[in-house]
Amino acid sequence: MPDLPHGRAALGVPALLAALLLAGCAEPPDPIDRATAEAVLADNIASADQVEQALERVARLCVENLGFTVHPAATEYEEPTDIRGLLGEWVYSAPDPALPPEEIYGIRVDDPAITLMYEGADGEGVRTEPDPFTELPQGDQDAYFAAYYGSPGMEAETVQLPDVGESERAGGGCMREAEDALADGAYPDYLNHAGLAGARGGTDWAVDERVAEALHAWSDCMDDRGYDYAEPIHLRSALFSRAGDLKAAWQIEGSMSLEEAEAALAGEVVATAGDDAACHAASKLEDVQVAVFWEYLIAYVSAHEEAFYSFHKRAQDMQVRAQEVLAAGGL
Repeated sequence: MPDLPHGRAALGVPALLAALLLAGCAEPPDPIDRATAEAVLADNIASADQVEQALERVARLCVENLGFTVHPAATEYEEPTDIRGLLGEWVYSAPDPALPPEEIYGIRVDDPAITLMYEGADGEGVRTEPDPFTELPQGDQDAYFAAYYGSPGMEAETVQLPDVGESERAGGGCMREAEDALADGAYPDYLNHAGLAGARGGTDWAVDERVAEALHAWSDCMDDRGYDYAEPIHLRSALFSRAGDLKAAWQIEGSMSLEEAEAALAGEVVATAGDDAACHAASKLEDVQVAVFWEYLIAYVSAHEEAFYSFHKRAQDMQVRAQEVLAAGGL
């Protein structure tokens, strides 16, 4: 039987709690405590990621059965191992200057995700990170996306969910078929469940006045140090853009070696991270973000306990259906 690709492994609710909940032998803790909320949320997010990977594998098999053999290159990323990694820099935004430069913000010059275009000798666009799919004629790429997503532009369909508002699903093609197959014809209901379970979407914690005040304090502190960023994510975006500039100098202009480009980026990262960490400490930004995020999240999922605790089982059932489709050789 073909295996599903291994992505983020489900982090798991504590074993005894999970067994009791799935067997229906005990009620969830009321109110939900922080430790339980962290464990269940981490598992729900990881489970939703695994469903996405299952959908992609089934949709890929579907287009292969239609005659397509060359696929877009998959984006590689480091697997998060805890709730901090799963929630990322939107909540846990403070850098650790003690880490190696390439690990502080996770940015490096030779990152394959930084793909640049330049004009080749024949006047055609050339990518710095070529792959077999991007080398195909545009018409072939369009045909692939039409088969996969229902249109060359990969347009999604907006769906209105009863509890969590607007979401999107594939507009057609093999991905739409995969969504319907794995969710047993109820993919919008799955999306609604994922939202209620905290696995997708979120609360309004980021616009809380306490977060806004801490962000202003962080931004003012950074301004005093010569930077102009409203939020830490803007700082990270600027460093990512800087890595792109250095990659262009290395791969396109040939004005520096990779080692020189990496050294230049490392120097900027280390200097920036020192100031960033100092301003996080002065503003207590991460402390505020973490406290407010969990305050909002716990209140939200406590109002939707059944969905919060049952999502893992639903995601697991969808992965089983995916294995059945793969074993059968197609939809």
